Amino acid sequence: MERIWEAVKDHLKEDIPPSTFQLWLAPLQAEPGPQGEMLLACPNPFSLRWIQANYLNLIRRTLQNFQEAPPAVHLKLLTASGRALAPPAVSQPSLQMLAEPARRRALDQGFTFERFVVGASNRLAFQASQALARDDTFYNRVLFLASGPGLGKSHLAQAVGNHLHQDRHAGRILYLSAENFANEMVRSLKDGRMGRFKERFRQDCDVLLLEGVQFLSGKEKIQAELCYTLDTLMGSRKRLMFTSCYLPSEISHLTQELRSRFTGGVITPIGPPDFPTRVNILAHKAETRGVQIPVKVLEHLAEYIAGDVRRLESALDCLMARATWLNQAYSVRLAQEVLEDLKAVPTRLTPGQIQRIVGEYYGVSVAEMVSKSRQKRLVRARQLALHFCRAYTDKTLMELGRLFQRSHASVVHALQTLERDRQTQPRLAQEFQLLEARVAEAQVKSGSRPASTLRTGA
Repeated sequence: MERIWEAVKDHLKEDIPPSTFQLWLAPLQAEPGPQGEMLLACPNPFSLRWIQANYLNLIRRTLQNFQEAPPAVHLKLLTASGRALAPPAVSQPSLQMLAEPARRRALDQGFTFERFVVGASNRLAFQASQALARDDTFYNRVLFLASGPGLGKSHLAQAVGNHLHQDRHAGRILYLSAENFANEMVRSLKDGRMGRFKERFRQDCDVLLLEGVQFLSGKEKIQAELCYTLDTLMGSRKRLMFTSCYLPSEISHLTQELRSRFTGGVITPIGPPDFPTRVNILAHKAETRGVQIPVKVLEHLAEYIAGDVRRLESALDCLMARATWLNQAYSVRLAQEVLEDLKAVPTRLTPGQIQRIVGEYYGVSVAEMVSKSRQKRLVRARQLALHFCRAYTDKTLMELGRLFQRSHASVVHALQTLERDRQTQPRLAQEFQLLEARVAEAQVKSGSRPASTLRTGA
């Protein structure tokens, strides 16, 4: 196993900057697992998370160059004694009855209003969430937050829950995801406990915080049950908060009845943070981590990483890791190395290039891809091309609709269908990974280095 791993590392050295390789991949130790898999032992939890997010798929793809049937690759933690331990499980959001102390932990206590960095793109959502939490005069006592991933909607939903937890008069609070709601309902149906399920959500609830409601797309029975629940809660003037990756009008296969309930209050989108807000977010997170980083270093990160607060936080963690483990001062040069690791450079990929990459994989032309045909292979190619165009270009959904000769609703439906099918179809998941690698490779080849790379001082 070690011999194969050494060969893989030699191959990876050719594609990864030397400093990056020495920081992240060189310390990994390979050993065989009980089922014949390759276990890569990481020196600490932070390293494990970073490898998992940024290099594990690359390692798996590289391993395929050396064996026709490569072993599965998993990450482990390496203890001081040299023994590899499985990483701690990450808890998922689940049903929260805050009146029951045993269930309070799933709300992240760090997600408070005080720790939310407010900017132009999220100020309205922040103030609306505070108003709902304080039970101020609020239209219909219903709030719907919509944004892309990593922009703060979950933070605000949990901030409402944490604020109400401190209020003895807030009553009973339920915080859960739409997926958990659906799973709870299915289990209750199978176990003959629908009476208790309805009682929990209709009588034993004063505030409902429901996340990720786009998950309900196409689930008509679940939607109907939620409608009855919302009717009961709205009729009793209870407070309701929903979050979603899409606006209610953009969620496909949503019944008109449920769409009407979602739009029965204030709808507030959250946009990507602007440059000053990104700098403030980095400064705030650095402060909570107990480190002082020069503003110009934070500005350098904020200049190239936009659109997702999680990416900002990841970049900050990587910067701190480099400074600590390499014993270097925080500098623009060090920040630039982080940006190069994250490939956070301007891209020159166009929708046409992405269409051709996907088309070549499936053996279809761009003209066929944007045609009205509903052939299975064309539909799948179209969905994947839309996904990567959205991820790798700055085109809006409306612009992508015009490029693919589709309506806005059709584009949203295609993206949602692809996301759902990826979770249930292993072959599609594999095709997605292969295409993602090809598109990423094309991005690297066509990307330009930022002009600030020329700066060498701190």
